[in-house]
Amino acid sequence: MNKDNSKNYTGFLEALDKRILVGDGAMGTELQVRGFSGCPDSANIEKDNIKKVIDIHIDYLEAGSDIIQTNTFGANPLKLGSHKLEQKIGQINKNAVAAAAEAIEIHERNSASIAAHFIAGDIGPTGKLMEPSGDLKYSEAVGLFNRQIGVLIESGVDLLLIETIMDINEALAAVEAARKISNKIPIACTLSFGANGITLMGNKAEESASVLLDAGCTLVGANCSIGSDSMLDIVKKIRKAQPDARLIFQPNAGLPVLKDGKAFYNETPEIMADNIKKYLPFKPSILGTCCGSTPAHIKRLIHIIQG
Repeated sequence: MNKDNSKNYTGFLEALDKRILVGDGAMGTELQVRGFSGCPDSANIEKDNIKKVIDIHIDYLEAGSDIIQTNTFGANPLKLGSHKLEQKIGQINKNAVAAAAEAIEIHERNSASIAAHFIAGDIGPTGKLMEPSGDLKYSEAVGLFNRQIGVLIESGVDLLLIETIMDINEALAAVEAARKISNKIPIACTLSFGANGITLMGNKAEESASVLLDAGCTLVGANCSIGSDSMLDIVKKIRKAQPDARLIFQPNAGLPVLKDGKAFYNETPEIMADNIKKYLPFKPSILGTCCGSTPAHIKRLIHIIQG
């Protein structure tokens, strides 16, 4: 049964139709830079670590991000359970939304900004393979997503971002979980494709977009897995299949290269922005960045979009 939250999502939808909105970038690597190690979602528990999360959000806002993604990519019961944090699922998700809201408040107060900013409740995969490839049943996946999404919606996010999904069935389970709670909240869903436009589970970009839109998504697109240059072909495929849909793309800052046991990404802010500039003729609604990116990448991306 649908339970619509009383929040009004008109502001986000109106902004979405006026111009390209810019998301933010990587969270995990930015937490590492600030001295945090371990499960990124656990940073939402202790006050000192929450301050680090807020500071990262502020850095992206100062770079020009319109949308801040909550630090909840792995804050579902299965992933939190692997860190013995399942009982804190409510606290972790609620605190993450509060951190994003506080960052926006601080930024708007200090910059005297009149631009609207939005909070995206970030939802990653469960961490377990769905049937028939694995043993996670569809109904179980819906229940897992429902627990996280319920807290995010109740805490006041402006949209949901279901991201880095490699199985269309898992994406559909997340969308169904969201729509069981609210038939109003905007939902963006991005799958992770290889350079060939196919996920590891064999889902094609253009077909996946159609299925997700039919399921009730507001925006569809791609994120992660490949660099910004390689994602251009996927942008073309999805736009050709969906000439009128709202699209979202958030590529990695290139491909990771291991150095001294750590991953480094090879796309500078200038290279990444120049690559994403090629997406503009295909009229995306939201552009952002993913793994390996920094506030400097967002700042350069905005310069390209505005130019």
